Amino acid sequence: MKLETWIALASVGLSAMFVALLLSFYNFLISQGENPSRIIDPAGLLIQQVSISAAPGVILAGVVFAMSRTTGNKPAGLLLVAAGAIMLAGMIAALGMLPQISSRYMLGGISIVPYIFIAAGAGVAGIGGYLAAVSKRSRSAGNLDDLR
Repeated sequence: MKLETWIALASVGLSAMFVALLLSFYNFLISQGENPSRIIDPAGLLIQQVSISAAPGVILAGVVFAMSRTTGNKPAGLLLVAAGAIMLAGMIAALGMLPQISSRYMLGGISIVPYIFIAAGAGVAGIGGYLAAVSKRSRSAGNLDDLR
C-alpha cells in the first residue's frame, strides 16, 4: 500500500477515536445532572479532545489530498469517505444528546463542536470522493512527460 493509504487509515482511526471520546464525554455530562460528584472543566476537556483526535484527523485528510490530488488514490479516497461518514454519524448522534446536558455544562463550544465537525466530516468525505473519482481517469497525457 502507498503512504497515502496508510495516512488515510490513520485519519479513519482518529475520526473514530474523536467520535467515541465526544459521545462518552457528552454521556458523562448527562449523567452528572444537577448533583455533580466531581468538579470538571467541560471547555478544557473539549479542547483537549479536539486537539488530540479531531484536528489531527482532519489535517491528515488534507495531507492525503495534497499527496495524491493529481493522480488520485482509490483506496485512500474510500478510507477518507469512511472517515467523513464516521465523523458525520457521530456528530449527528452528539446533536441528539445536547438537549439532555444540564445548562450548567453548556459552556464554550459544547454546543458548537458538533456543527463544526459535521462540516469537517462532509469535507473529508468530499475530498475522499474526489480522490476516488480522479483515480479512474486515464493518465496517458501524463506519461508524455517521461519522454523528455
